[in-house]
Order: sequence, then structure tokens, then C-alpha cells
Amino acid sequence: MSMTLDPQYKKLIDQYADDAEAVSAIIFGLCWPNFSALSEAARLPLLKGESMDEAATRLNLGWNPAWLTDAGFTAFDNNGSGLSGQSSASGQIHWAPTVRTCRLDDQVPDTASPTGQPYRRRTSGEIALLSLWTSAVNNKGIDIERPVLSPNARGARFRDCLIHFLQRSLPEGWNVRHEVPLTHIRGLHMRRDVSDRKSDILIIDGGGRLVAALSSKWTWRSDRGTEAAQMVPLTRYRPDVPYALATAEFPRAASVTRESIEDRTYHVCPDWVGSWMTVNELPADASAQEHWPDLAALKEAGKTTAHRLSINGLDTLVNDLRDSGDIL
Repeated sequence: MSMTLDPQYKKLIDQYADDAEAVSAIIFGLCWPNFSALSEAARLPLLKGESMDEAATRLNLGWNPAWLTDAGFTAFDNNGSGLSGQSSASGQIHWAPTVRTCRLDDQVPDTASPTGQPYRRRTSGEIALLSLWTSAVNNKGIDIERPVLSPNARGARFRDCLIHFLQRSLPEGWNVRHEVPLTHIRGLHMRRDVSDRKSDILIIDGGGRLVAALSSKWTWRSDRGTEAAQMVPLTRYRPDVPYALATAEFPRAASVTRESIEDRTYHVCPDWVGSWMTVNELPADASAQEHWPDLAALKEAGKTTAHRLSINGLDTLVNDLRDSGDIL
């Protein structure tokens, strides 16, 4: 079991373990990606007498300001007046609380031209995700201070969150372990070609049966030698044990689901990655306001996309593991 996850984080996961969206919000919030250098894109330049909707049309935005207001953000014009209609002054708007998006697309640099489609695509996706996450934590009363983590610390926290969530969600008597030497797994012991490399996460049922091996990867890359080194002996000597992947990958989420060498893949926030992908696919001349007039419409579009692409969440992972108990 995890020994490093802060007790307050364990308590938070325990409180919402049966709510799939809340678990998504908690784990994503605790492992928050690096803050985006393009958060300022949310501060629309309004003309005097112009509404945010009119500015969004004029600027050909790939996102809808209504997503942020629906999530609980409040907009103010350059004079500090609340923006329920037309602006009383020209200049950039301000949001309360401050909009701090996270970077999801590593293919679009911070230096991308603000007039180009890559910039439009990246900033729109970042604002969409922030709106969905903020709406979830506000609606469910979840209080999370988004951290600044190194990649290694984020990966470790993600693993620890997964371990605790699975241990909490699986039947009593099951055990979720990590960093088990491969030579300690029955079938791999006493093998000449199995090294002392350690596993990521192993799930063991109440009868001591190894049910599955799980790789936890916050992001996914094609060069994954560590996983290959684990999988080769497992697939050779224990082909009865499925090997799964849990991830929070965004840009490659669809290809991971289709092409990953693991038997199954699971995403921390499948509906939100579906919404992000939908926004990314918006043509350069299309209006986000017309496609998704409010946050509820964007959320529903994300569910549809995730279902179409078979991007499953951690609740499905728990159900799949539980079902293995019925198979002899």
C-alpha cells in the first residue's frame, strides 16, 4: 500500500471515492500540471460598449467566455465593473478568481503567434479544462490547493493516489502493492533472464491471486523502455495476468487507447479529455459559442467523444478488476 500520500489527501479520496467526477477532480487537482504561460489569453480585450459574447465573435475565439462564468468565475471590465452586459471601458477584462490554466499540449510552444490556429487550439483547450475542473470542485465542495510539482514528484503522487483509490475501492482482503521485485512473482522466480527490476503496481485478490499489473503514467511517451522491461518477462512467464495502463495523457489520449501495448488503458478524467479533444478539433472559422453555448453543452460533447473513442475512467478500472473475481 502507499505510505507516502498525505493523510489529508487520503481522507479526501475516501470521502468521494464513489463519485467518478469527484475522483477525477481530486486526483487531477492534486497532480496539477505545470501552469500555462498562456493563461493571459482569458483576459479578452474589450471595446467600450462591447459584451464578452461580441468580443468573442470579433476575436474568433476557439472558446466561450460562458464556460468560465458557468464554472464560477466572475468577469470585470477595465474599470472594475462587473460584466453582466456591455463593458463600460476599453481594455482587458479581469477574472475573479484569477484564471490560471495548466499546459496540456506540449506540441504548441509558449511563443506561438496569438493569431495562429495552434495558439487558438492550445489556449481554448486549456480554458475548457480549467472550466470543467473548477465547476466540478465548486459543485461538489472540494477544496484543493493546486500544487507546483516537478515531473517526478507529480508522477509519484499520481501513483500514490491511484494505489490509495484502488485499495479503498476494491473488496476487503485485496491488496494493491508497488515496487515488488519481479523475481518475487510466482512464475518469474528462479528465471535466469528475469532481473531484479521492480513492478509499478500489482493488484492481488483476497485469495492471493495476482489479478493484474498496472502501469501509472501521468503522461505517455512512445519511448517507454522501463515498461517494456517489465512487460517482457510478465507476458512470457505470466501470460494469464493482464497488463493495464492508467494515465492523464491529453494530446495522445486517443492514440494511447488505440495503440498502447497494454491490454487495457484507463484515463483519470475521460470526459474532460473528450471535451478537450472536441475543442481542439474545432475548425479555424467555426464558433465555439455556436457549438457549445454553455459549459453543460461542452461537458456533454466530451462524454460523447470519450464514449466514441472508448476512453474509460478509473471507475471502469475498478469494475474490471472486481469482475476478475468471477473468472476461474
